[in-house]
Amino acid sequence: MNQDYIKSVYAGVLGKIIGVYMGRPFEGWRKSRLEGKWGLVDHYVNKDMNKPLVVADDDITGTFTFIRALEDSGLYADTPADFFGETWLNYLVENKTILWWGGIGMSTEHTAYLRLKNGIKAPQSGSMELNGQEVSEQIGAQIFIDAFGLACPGNPEPAAKLAERAARVSHDGEAVNAAKVVAAMISAAFTEKNIERLLDIGLSVIPADSLIARLHHDIREWSKVDPSWRETFDRIHEKYGYKNYGGGCHIIPNHAIMVMAWCWAPDNFRQSQAIINTAGWDTDCNAANVGCLMGVKLGLERINEDYDFQSPFADRVYLPTAEGTRGVSDALREAMHISRIGCRIMNWEIPQEPKNGALFHFSQPGSLHGFMPEKDSDITSCNVVCRNAAFPYHQDERGLEVSTGNLCGPCRVSTPILAESEERSAYDIMGAPIMSPGMTVMLEGCVAEVTEPVDIRSFIRLSDSEAELVYSAISSVQKGDPIVLELKIPISGSQVKDFGIEICGKENSSAKILIDSVRLSGQPEFKLTASDILKEQTFPGWIKDFDHYRKPFPSDPQKTLYLVKSEGTGIFVTGTNLWTDYKFGGVFKIRIGEKAGIVARHQGKKRYIALIRKGSRVQLVKEYYGSTVLMEKDVNWQLHEVRSATLKCERSLITAYLDGEMLGQVDVPELPCGGAGFIFENGCIGIIDVEVTGK
Repeated sequence: MNQDYIKSVYAGVLGKIIGVYMGRPFEGWRKSRLEGKWGLVDHYVNKDMNKPLVVADDDITGTFTFIRALEDSGLYADTPADFFGETWLNYLVENKTILWWGGIGMSTEHTAYLRLKNGIKAPQSGSMELNGQEVSEQIGAQIFIDAFGLACPGNPEPAAKLAERAARVSHDGEAVNAAKVVAAMISAAFTEKNIERLLDIGLSVIPADSLIARLHHDIREWSKVDPSWRETFDRIHEKYGYKNYGGGCHIIPNHAIMVMAWCWAPDNFRQSQAIINTAGWDTDCNAANVGCLMGVKLGLERINEDYDFQSPFADRVYLPTAEGTRGVSDALREAMHISRIGCRIMNWEIPQEPKNGALFHFSQPGSLHGFMPEKDSDITSCNVVCRNAAFPYHQDERGLEVSTGNLCGPCRVSTPILAESEERSAYDIMGAPIMSPGMTVMLEGCVAEVTEPVDIRSFIRLSDSEAELVYSAISSVQKGDPIVLELKIPISGSQVKDFGIEICGKENSSAKILIDSVRLSGQPEFKLTASDILKEQTFPGWIKDFDHYRKPFPSDPQKTLYLVKSEGTGIFVTGTNLWTDYKFGGVFKIRIGEKAGIVARHQGKKRYIALIRKGSRVQLVKEYYGSTVLMEKDVNWQLHEVRSATLKCERSLITAYLDGEMLGQVDVPELPCGGAGFIFENGCIGIIDVEVTGK
């Protein structure tokens, strides 16, 4: 795999994210309303709408989550159709993440989820036969499909085949045709740069007599003769508009205006965004698909040539799923993930991770890994600027350049580690911090310029708002000095919210710092009580699937957090896929429930190890797209009894303990990593203490 492939994937990922952030504030608006307010929407308008720019959105989370089916199956291009449905069941938290949970018959995706949940496998789960034509032909298949094109560079036919398998989990008919067209065009854009030929390639993977094919021919002809895109839109509105196609968000009108945007702005990223956003309807979905294709087609350098789309969000994305690792992520991390999948599909050599596996490596032009200047009231911003730059001593290496204006107080730049949102949304914000207590964070870089020696230190901000920042040792540096900042995350009852650096110097001095990499080492180590967990009642840092919670009863001798899942399986899990060898222990009681206990090596709702009480027996269970009882013993474990359960994970060996007594040991090579927490089915569990140690 060459760097050009990664660079193109990164451009496509950025284009996708930019389109969502452009169109999300006015999703569902009509063209007349948008033109009346802004004339032409060719810039971010979130501030006009008093909305945050970075939000959790189904278009982003679905795209970068459902592609995981290919690596989770281990079969990549040969992943079977039904496994895409298993991927939904693994990563979705019902009524909370990824989908619009609008109800059966209203939300196509919710309808399909309920089919899957009730045992109907994909592709039948999304079939027109089962769900009807109108429900099956809404927009969702198209909006989740870009990553399959990115993972098949220059190979539109396999991209379309994978897109079809993924699309049919929830959709059918013309919705699937549209998804195949988009995936094929994105795939072809790695090597083909002419929009007419790209559109031809898109049509080559669907039936020539399909409605999607007919609208393509119409719009391309209209675009050649109309004086502007607005006249083309009027024709689309009359022949292919919402009045002709039912449901809340039908594929036909929205796909039509995407074709219009590509025809009228084939070589300008900003102009294509302006057209597709001003046209209205499902703006974030449409702008995201248009943006992904244009990013790959035009290349990374041309995304920001007319307008700075990137630095206002610094590559930040939220990806809330039932697996916590990427609840907070960024464009380059997602691009690297897709690129690795693409290498498998293309049978290319898997390259070494940039900078020996650094968490943040800034290896692509423009990449920021979420780092932005802080402008909190208690510090001075000092006109800090963050940008990606080549290292002066090695032009093939890139890093984060942090430049200050005249210093008049401490300046900070940081990146988010813990998922949170400023906006009430249909999509819950959840995820586990990638940095855990007990781990060590190492930042390396150098000093490019200073007018006077400055003091630099790294810091973490904890989730407990009353806690002060935790700093590394101070490094006093001058021009040309290397920077090495090591910070051991303290064992505490709080989680890491942000990571960054702070620069201090003499008044009116200035500095230019280059950050080469940020890497993590070590395993988690912390202890939490119910009181610690209850400090913030949104439970940041935990994957949560329960119906209700409550604080202790007055009669409880110990502080207890009660979690209730009235029907189905509930989870309360923290940790990421960086957790490999560790020991997780929980002190808890089961108030009522068919089965309940602890989990480790948690990689979603269909992939984990659990130690549970089930009736009069204790079981060690492997959940891996089906349950396998690995060990079972009789036990006297009554409801309301406080018990201590532990799972020790060391390489592929899992050792189970109850009240300190070893129950047994099993080998589970399928699950080498993952988070830990609690599981409870049709019942209520009371959590008292949680302890994680690195061995």
